[in-house]
Amino acid sequence: MYSHRHRFLFALLCLLLLCSAAQATTNLMITVQDSLDNSTIQHATVFLNGGNYARTNANGQVYITHLGENDQDVLISLSGYNDWHQTVSKNATSAFVQLNRKTLTLKVNLYDSDTLKTVSGASVNLSAENVTLGRVTDNAGSATFGVNAVTLYTIAIDAKNYQPRSGIIEMAAENREVQYWLLPGNRFSFILIDKDTKEAVPDAEIRIDSVLAGKTDSRGILNTPVTRGRSYSVEIKKLGYQTLTESRLISDADALTTMEISKAPIGAFVYVFDEARSPLSGAEVYINGSLSGTTNEYGRSNFPNLVTGAYLLEVKKSGYLPVSKAITVVDQGKDYTFALPYESAALSIFVQDKDQKVVPNASISLNGNTAGRTDDNGQYTTRVKFNSVYNITASKDGYQPASVKKQVIQGNATDTANLVIDKNLDFGLILTVILAAVLVLVLFLIIRRIGHKRRRHVMRRNEI
Repeated sequence: MYSHRHRFLFALLCLLLLCSAAQATTNLMITVQDSLDNSTIQHATVFLNGGNYARTNANGQVYITHLGENDQDVLISLSGYNDWHQTVSKNATSAFVQLNRKTLTLKVNLYDSDTLKTVSGASVNLSAENVTLGRVTDNAGSATFGVNAVTLYTIAIDAKNYQPRSGIIEMAAENREVQYWLLPGNRFSFILIDKDTKEAVPDAEIRIDSVLAGKTDSRGILNTPVTRGRSYSVEIKKLGYQTLTESRLISDADALTTMEISKAPIGAFVYVFDEARSPLSGAEVYINGSLSGTTNEYGRSNFPNLVTGAYLLEVKKSGYLPVSKAITVVDQGKDYTFALPYESAALSIFVQDKDQKVVPNASISLNGNTAGRTDDNGQYTTRVKFNSVYNITASKDGYQPASVKKQVIQGNATDTANLVIDKNLDFGLILTVILAAVLVLVLFLIIRRIGHKRRRHVMRRNEI
C-alpha cells in the first residue's frame, strides 16, 4: 500500500512538471512590412539569436517558438532593404517590423540620336508613389538622382529642340545608369519599301521641294530635318524603279511616313537555238515555274514587263532536253540565249554474217568515231540524238566492213540497226586451188600426149 502511494505521487509530480514546462513555451509571430507603402514582404530572411531561422511567408510572416526564458535577438535582412536588428521581449507574442528601402544612385545620360553628342540643359523628372524628383543635365549630358531600391519610377525628359521622351525605370538592389537618345524636334523619317515585296529599298534618292535631302540607308530609312505644319513636294528616285512624286503634309503630330515605290519594267529577250545553232520556234519559256511565252520562227521571245530582279528561266521543246538558267535582269532589253541539246534514244546495233550468224566482238563506229564492240549476241547498244543522221560501221578481222546510215525519228524511245558483214576471201586457198587446177591440167595434157603417141606406134606395127 505504501509502495503504491509513492508511485502515485511520483506520477503526479511528473505530470505537474510537464504542465509547467508546457506553460513556459512562448509563440512569437513577426510580420514584416515595407516602410513606404506598408505592404507585406515575403522571402525576408529572419535570423534568431545569431542563427538563420526562417523566411517570411506569402503574408510576410514568420512564427517563432521559444521557452520564454530570455529575450530574443532578431535580425531581418532582404536584398534592397536596410537590415532590421532589435531585441524582442521574451514575453512578446507578436511584432511588426518595417524595413526601409536602401538609397541608391540613378544616373541618366542623354544623347543626340543623329550626332551622338551629349545633350545638356535638358529637364529630367522622376516620379514614384508620393515622390517627385527633378534635375537638369550637366555639360556631360548627365543627371544624377538619389532613389530608393525596389522602386518603379516614371521618367520624363524635356529638352529644347528635341522631341520629349518618357519611360519606366525599375530600380532593383544596385545603383544604375541609363541612357536615352533624343530625337531632334524637326526630325522626320522617310521609310521606303518595295511595293510588291514590302522589303526595304536602300540607296534611293529623296528630294524635298527639289532639294536633295539624302539617300535611304540599308534599312530603307532617311532621317532629315523638316519644318512641320506645311506641305512638301517629295520626289524619290532609284535605279530600276519608277520615279515617285507626291505632295505630303507633315504636321506637328507626324514623326515618320512609309512610302512604296514600284520597279520599272526593263524587259528581256530570250533566244533559243539547237545544237546546230539553228533557231528553234515553238520553244516554251517558263519564268519562275510559270509558262510565260513561246519563241517565234526566229527562235526569239520578248518579255517587256520584266522588272529588275532575279529570275529562274527554263526553256522546253519536244525532242530536246530542257535547259534552265538563273538570270538577273538589270540592263534594258538584254538577250538571254539558250542552246537546247537533242533528246536521245536507245539504238541497238546487231551484226551478223551472210549465214545470219551473230558476229561477237565486232568494232562499231559512229560517224567515224569508235563507240564499242558487240557482245556475245552480236549486239551493241548506245544512245543517239533524235533527228540526227549517223553513219554506222561494223568491222572485224577476217570480215569485210559494212556501213549503214541511220536516223532515229523523234518519238521513238528505242530503235535498231542491222549490219551484215562478209568474210574476207582466203587468197592462199584460192592460190592453192589455182595451182592444183593448173597441175591437174598439165597432168591431163601430159597424159593425153603420151596416149596419142602410143596410138600412132600401134598403127605402124599393123602396117608392117
